[in-house]
Parts: sequence; structure tokens; C-alpha cells
Amino acid sequence: MSHYATSPKPSVWQRLGSLTKKRLPTGYQAGLTLNRVEKDMTPYPCEWKAPGVLQILPQSELVVEVTERPRKLFLAFIVYTRFVVSGFCAQNINATIEVKTRGSVKKKHIHFVSKQMDGQKVIDWINEYPIIKQTLAELDFNHCLIEFNNGQWHCEIEPFTASEMVSRIPATRRYLRLEAKQRHRLLSVLQLMSQLMEKHAQIH
Repeated sequence: MSHYATSPKPSVWQRLGSLTKKRLPTGYQAGLTLNRVEKDMTPYPCEWKAPGVLQILPQSELVVEVTERPRKLFLAFIVYTRFVVSGFCAQNINATIEVKTRGSVKKKHIHFVSKQMDGQKVIDWINEYPIIKQTLAELDFNHCLIEFNNGQWHCEIEPFTASEMVSRIPATRRYLRLEAKQRHRLLSVLQLMSQLMEKHAQIH
């Protein structure tokens, strides 16, 4: 009989959680960049929904959730932030729509791309409102995605600013502020998307 106690094997989720923690950049402290984003949002009211989740309340009917996305670099890392609006979808839609940009900074073209037929239907909704494409063209962003799944929809935007570079050698932090014009365009796109989904996606 063995006299050595054996510990239970970790579950798949525990192993995945452990791997996720190991991938976080050295020196990363969750929430520090969101604190700076909260200051950029003045005078809009903000609330902390949970650790690492900042809620912005530009209007009573609009709730924007912001989270951090750290990315490793050599002897440094960048903390990006993602702004998300979401809601209920009464229609049976499963689709992912990516927002692509082409052209130059001065003349940027916006394209909506989806591999699903449902996605093309949503793109047709968006094209009914040229102001959405126009506002996106004036917004500096790294990533924009619209997704429908299991009766829910969400639109996420990762702006170019509202991000922070953290260097280990030399030890420095540099935050790119979300200026007033870009803030207005970002919140405008999210509000327009929310209104669009309220009009189309919630129809039974």
C-alpha cells in the first residue's frame, strides 16, 4: 500500500484557467487602464459592475461595458480596451460580422464582412443607415465586431486610443487618451448600433 497522498487531477477548466494566468504579461495589473478610461469619460456617469468591468451610462437607455485586453510584447505590453453594447435578439440569427477598413487615414472606406447568410441580412440593416458607416470611417479603431448567438447580440469596438503601453526596461507607462472627438464618435457608433438592433433584432 502506498503511503503517499495523491492530489486530485485538475479539471480541464482549471488547467485552462492556469494557462490563461500564465499568459498575462509580467507587471500587468487589471483595472489600472480602466481607471484612466473612467477619467476620459467625464462627464458621463460610470459604475464598476465587477472587477475589471467598467460600465458607462451615456444615456438612460444605453449601457456600455468596457474591459481590458492585455497583449505581450518584448520587454513590454499593451493594454487595449474594448467597448461593448449588447442585447436580446428575438430573431433566430447566428452570425459574425467583421468591420474592415481600406484606404488611407484621410480617405478610409468601411466594409462589413460575414460568411453567414444571416450576417448578410444584418449588413443590409446597417446599410439602411449610412450614418453608421460614416461615423465608423471617422473613428480610429483596431477592431470592430458584431455577433449574434443564442438569442443575444453584441457589438464590440477596440479603439486605437484608450490604450496603455507599459515598458519594463526602462520602467515607463504611456496612456493614449480617448480625446473628446473620438469619444463622441465611439459612443455614437455604439448608440446607433443599439438603436438599430432595437428596431430590427427585437421584432418577433
